[in-house]
Amino acid sequence: MDVFNSHKIPVRPWNARTVLLIPAVLLFLLVLVPPHGLDLAVQSLFYDRAADAWPWHRVPFMSTVMHKAMKAVPIVIALALIGLLGWDARMRRKDCPLLTNHARARTLYAVLAMLGAVILVWWLKDTTGVACPWNVRAFGGDQPVRDPTFSLFGQPGNCWPAGHAGTGFCMLALWFALRDGTCSAARHARWALMFALVVGVATGVARMMQGAHFLQHNIATALIDWLLCALLYALFFDRDRILGRLKSAFTMPVAWWAGILFTAAWWTFVYSAPFLKALMLGNELTAHEGIINPEHIRFGVTIGAGVGLWCLTVGLLSLLSALPKVVFRTLLILFAALGATAFVASTIYATIFTPDMVRNFIATDVREASAYFGLRTVLLWTVAFVPAAFVGLLIECHPEAHSESKSRRVVTRTVKTAGLTLAGIALGMAAFMTVFQAFSGVMRSEKQIRYLIAPYNIAWSTVRTLTYDASPDADRPRVIVDTDAVATVVPTKPALFVVLVGETTRAANWQLSGYGRETTPLLAKMVKDEGVISFPAVSSCGTSTDVSLPCMLARIGRSDYDRQRIISEEALPGLLQRVGMNVLWIDNQSGCKGTCAGVPNRDVEADPENCPNGQCLDTVFVKETEKALEAALKGDVSKPTVLFLHMYGQHGPAYYVSSKEENKVWKPECRQPDLTSCPKEQIVNAFDNSVLTTDRTVAGVMEVLMKAEREGKASGAVVFVPDHGESLGEGGLFLHGAPYLIAPKEQTTVPMTVWVGDSFAKDFGVDVAAIRAKAEENAVKPGSVTHEHLYASIMSMLGVKGSTYRAAWDWQK
Repeated sequence: MDVFNSHKIPVRPWNARTVLLIPAVLLFLLVLVPPHGLDLAVQSLFYDRAADAWPWHRVPFMSTVMHKAMKAVPIVIALALIGLLGWDARMRRKDCPLLTNHARARTLYAVLAMLGAVILVWWLKDTTGVACPWNVRAFGGDQPVRDPTFSLFGQPGNCWPAGHAGTGFCMLALWFALRDGTCSAARHARWALMFALVVGVATGVARMMQGAHFLQHNIATALIDWLLCALLYALFFDRDRILGRLKSAFTMPVAWWAGILFTAAWWTFVYSAPFLKALMLGNELTAHEGIINPEHIRFGVTIGAGVGLWCLTVGLLSLLSALPKVVFRTLLILFAALGATAFVASTIYATIFTPDMVRNFIATDVREASAYFGLRTVLLWTVAFVPAAFVGLLIECHPEAHSESKSRRVVTRTVKTAGLTLAGIALGMAAFMTVFQAFSGVMRSEKQIRYLIAPYNIAWSTVRTLTYDASPDADRPRVIVDTDAVATVVPTKPALFVVLVGETTRAANWQLSGYGRETTPLLAKMVKDEGVISFPAVSSCGTSTDVSLPCMLARIGRSDYDRQRIISEEALPGLLQRVGMNVLWIDNQSGCKGTCAGVPNRDVEADPENCPNGQCLDTVFVKETEKALEAALKGDVSKPTVLFLHMYGQHGPAYYVSSKEENKVWKPECRQPDLTSCPKEQIVNAFDNSVLTTDRTVAGVMEVLMKAEREGKASGAVVFVPDHGESLGEGGLFLHGAPYLIAPKEQTTVPMTVWVGDSFAKDFGVDVAAIRAKAEENAVKPGSVTHEHLYASIMSMLGVKGSTYRAAWDWQK
């Protein structure tokens, strides 16, 4: 007889959304983005850093009762159930069965589900390769904090999920076994559920206190055991209806109140998880190294802010639910997309969606954007987006109101909506008030973390950018400030001045700035033999192209920063053209950000050698320089040519595409869009190989003009300076675009290289010795030279005089 025949065993209705889908999504999220910061913060409460020990580890009660004795609880229960089945089998042979068919099936299910949960957790522990707290570096061990990696074979670690928490959570099977019984059995089911949860939480926390498991290990165990018990329950007792229940889960409307509570929770505890993490840890967490300063763990503030944010979001969503159904649902789906984007950017790249970052995001072209897409990125965005969007699509937009009278239904719905709105706002404010002083202090001292509250952050920054902060590429008349500017030098031979604006080349990986690797071998030789001048540590105006590029070629810079003035006034290329010079802007990037307004500009001309697959390496600029030199030789000698070359540089995360395979020196390289999935060494290898391309490009451009100088055909000068730097994982940050006030030096310190030919220096009166002295000063005082020096210095080097020239910002002064 089939004891699990679903036609003979009654099954109470169950909701596949709450029983299967939500736990599965949460487990998937936990695997994709394990909350290591939270784990380390919670675990540090139980670790005595001064003594380098776990005080609870040797406490007899914890070791004897909570660890060893508690293991006996599910064993005794399982043996009792097996004994009951055995006794029942014996009595059945005597035609005196103890159990009904229903009870026998439920008992057998409970035994199998408990055994299956224990075996699955044991197998996963052995094959996922996650170390226990007492073995990780943050707590005196020698192992890194790792994400679970799934394998068919054993791996070192043996700590994910938590086996001891399964002592209690495996007994979730008892709730499923009893839930379909009579009223008495239903009460027993509730007690069984409570018992399983209490034992699971207690044993899990006990092992955390002893240093054996992280918080997420216990949560993973609870989700895994629940899902296994639920799946076996459905397969044993409801397999004929399981497809229907799953279909219903994807089609049945979501109750108004449930949809609002769930959406608010998803926004708060998933989308805003980076915000809560920042509140808890402050700035003392060094990602991937596990360094925590316990003094900066602010649990009370985090709990109060989390509850407060959830309640306020409930109030806001309740208020929005009064909008027409189509509008409300559209808003929920739109905010789900924004929240998922902010969550993925914050989680994978530590990106903060300030208005500056939104401008940079909007300005990104297809080539740049495609580099960010990878399997993990898409999976994480999908998992973060789908649940909230799904609820938004199916939510009932009005609270349920049963009444014959239409007016009474309207009143009831209005009262319920207003009640939930006011309750959410009141409770949210109350929660914040309980931690107001500490919370306000954190927000004042770390203003940037407010931009981690998603999806509000990206929505606010986008609206502010679109309505207030105009794009630098917008077609607008430029204000001519320097009406008296004039070129004072008439060269004796064709002159070509090249400005190479790099992208993302940071001083930290520049050989001429003291980096250990030979990333600039060609330029290093030119510094030694050809008189090339190296500025090792120049301070950038911003941390993104959209901010830095307009600023570095404007008359005002970071010392008196005003974005609106910068993007509305004539930039340096326009001024140089207006005084009679031949100016050309050539781009291998996502545009000039308005700095080339009013001057001839174009993209690079592709060639097979430098542009494989249609994407050009910066070495194409060597040929562009040769073409510009040929044009200058044929043109008016009295008009110098100024060539601005906007490089692709080290644009991440796909650094590896910026170098040819045959030129790669350091391997292996990171080739994943998700940089967090690569060892830092591979990220640095890819970045350094791309710096070799920059070295080859700048040196090649200089060599073209050096040759012309040697042959007496033309005079020339070259300035190379990147627009900003890049983070490669330091402090948990990747890429660039961090708010300037808190940006790390890796994003704000860049190198600069200058070469001035003898003929050019003689014709234009360039004081090369003064420039060299300024570079030597910069080597001693990093940051003494900034992007703000470019405008006045280039004017001076080209012999241009005007009212916008500031001697204090001239390299030659």
